Amino acid sequence: MGERMPIVYIVDDDEVTRSYYDAVLSTENVRCCRVESASSFLEMHDPDQPGCLLLDVQMPGMTGPELQHELNLRGAIIPLIFISSHAGVPTAVEAMLHGAFDFLQKPVSHEALLIRVRNALDYDASNRAVLREHDQVTRRFDALTARERDVLSLLIMGRSNKVMASELGLSERTVEVYRARVMKKTAAQSLAHLVRMALEVQSASSSAQRTTVTRTNRRTEL
Repeated sequence: MGERMPIVYIVDDDEVTRSYYDAVLSTENVRCCRVESASSFLEMHDPDQPGCLLLDVQMPGMTGPELQHELNLRGAIIPLIFISSHAGVPTAVEAMLHGAFDFLQKPVSHEALLIRVRNALDYDASNRAVLREHDQVTRRFDALTARERDVLSLLIMGRSNKVMASELGLSERTVEVYRARVMKKTAAQSLAHLVRMALEVQSASSSAQRTTVTRTNRRTEL
């Protein structure tokens, strides 16, 4: 299956504005999707679809900041570029604090729009590449058996084969076999590489658990 082409979602209740942004971006062969409301975008949102989001602040129904809040709760990584003719500095600051990629004031020139969108698409591509690598590493470590995990834990602690054999009640030869399996399954190029990947997986797991708790607490407060 081929890699998905990025899409720039233009979320604005004004058809003229949507058409204008689409026309400007189309000159650089940027694929766009015009969406008339924040709620409509939320219904179609696909977290695996690369791209970015051009988002108006004030719209009927769900506002731009409200959409941003909901996307944050869902763990969405798509970059958001707010574009508004009415919002002041406090709104812009609040949007940036909550993770907006950029905040522009209308009217936006062709050049500025193209530059900001390209930057957002590059950021999204880089971010997704890192996440894919992390996912691949995590899957490798998840494939380890219970005994292989025991050996991994002792390896990270710097234990020698002799010490590991004593602590696990195994022969040194058996420990060597398990150690080789751990290195092969995780695709580690060296012990240092293995330790670094293991620490990254542990850190990502702890971060994910904290994020889950935070989102649960937020939804409880709503």
